[in-house]
Amino acid sequence: MAIAIITLRDRVQPIARQMMVGLVVASVIFIASLFGILTRPVGFLAALWPANAILLGLMVRNPVMASIWGWSGAFLGYIAADLATGGEIGITIWLTVANMAGAVTGYLLFQLLPEADRRLSRPLSVLYLFAICLVAAAVAALVGAGAARNVFGRSFLTGLEFWFVTELVNNLVILPAILTFPASSKGRQPPFDPLCPHRSLDKLSWWRIAPLGALLASVIAGMWIGGPGAVAFAVPALLWCALTYSVFITAVLTMCCCGWLLVAISAGIVQIHMQGDILAATSSLRLGIALIALGPLTAAGINSARTELLSRLAHAADHDHLTGVLARRAFMDRSARIFGDQTQGNRQLAVLVLDIDHFKQVNDRYGHATGDRVLVAFARAVADVLRPEDIFGRTGGEEFAVVLPHASIGQAETVAERIRAAVEKSSNDDGDAVPVTVSIGAAASSQHPSADLESLLATADQALYRAKRQGRNQVVVG
Repeated sequence: MAIAIITLRDRVQPIARQMMVGLVVASVIFIASLFGILTRPVGFLAALWPANAILLGLMVRNPVMASIWGWSGAFLGYIAADLATGGEIGITIWLTVANMAGAVTGYLLFQLLPEADRRLSRPLSVLYLFAICLVAAAVAALVGAGAARNVFGRSFLTGLEFWFVTELVNNLVILPAILTFPASSKGRQPPFDPLCPHRSLDKLSWWRIAPLGALLASVIAGMWIGGPGAVAFAVPALLWCALTYSVFITAVLTMCCCGWLLVAISAGIVQIHMQGDILAATSSLRLGIALIALGPLTAAGINSARTELLSRLAHAADHDHLTGVLARRAFMDRSARIFGDQTQGNRQLAVLVLDIDHFKQVNDRYGHATGDRVLVAFARAVADVLRPEDIFGRTGGEEFAVVLPHASIGQAETVAERIRAAVEKSSNDDGDAVPVTVSIGAAASSQHPSADLESLLATADQALYRAKRQGRNQVVVG
């Protein structure tokens, strides 16, 4: 009986989770659809219909939602929003099926792309996004265009054109912000500073804020001046944002700017003075606004790829290719900066110099491949003992060094002993590993207040050689 109850409970829990997913999707689509309905001019489709793009983005970014429960929740969300605002059941179902058809098509096409392109992480990703949005908009338009005569009193071809353009515009404007939303990192919560992610707000320089100010100014100018050219006033500012901010921030700013234009023009806040066939002019205008969004996104993608490449090159130059710890030059540069900050603030700092015992014999006896594995295992064992703020580098073949900010000589000796024990234990725990020990020399600024970094490392190096002479596998303080 107990086993049966446990089995039933295990089956019920996944169903409950799936139902919760469906409820969440239904709620999101209901709210997004209501917003779109509020922007719908009489006789037209909505000026901004975010529901389809949000649904597609949710399914692509969260595959767990792309289940029968998730899609069913979206269907009910569309139905509920339209019926709540006075829609007829037959037309409501028709329009909902068209909305769903576009979202499902887009989801299936996105599954053909690698994760990097789904996150718009490469320059060509925006081109793939545009192609998928074209196909998804075409499918939705083919399904929904027939409702144009019943809903808007327009022909099938007119409905096809307007639905296609509207669907394409909404996807291009809204979808990038969802696809590029930063993924959460387990175990750490970095501060969210979209304009300057690596600096605190009090150090935020004017050139990081200037593109945003230029964008706001261009939007205000468009409202003030009006005319057909107002839709392009923000392009230079958006390109500036793309070269300054991340892809996600650029996508959000582009979405806000283009979304504002779509709604403001529809509401008459921005005067365009369209003539002739208003429906055709509106379609052309919306399509132009959407295509404007592609420029900043492409520029941001190229800039992001360039930044990532430079970061990889800098990492390769600064880190030892075998062990992954800092190379000698990078270690000395960072240590010098830390040493200057510590001594100016009259704070303590300690250094350790480490040397693997009998490493030449390991290479001679077991081969260089085994020696490389010993170095990697040694670096991992040492890194596991250190704090995030400690600086760890490889200064020679089997010689390493550590800088310990805010550490007294006693604390440095304690850390060194932990490292010595960790290295010895790591080789003893693995039956196939080569027995390895380490000798360590330590020195601290509190013991040598007039010494610079080079002198402090030299003192620790002398202590290391005393440890070697005294039998190895020990810590000696200089």
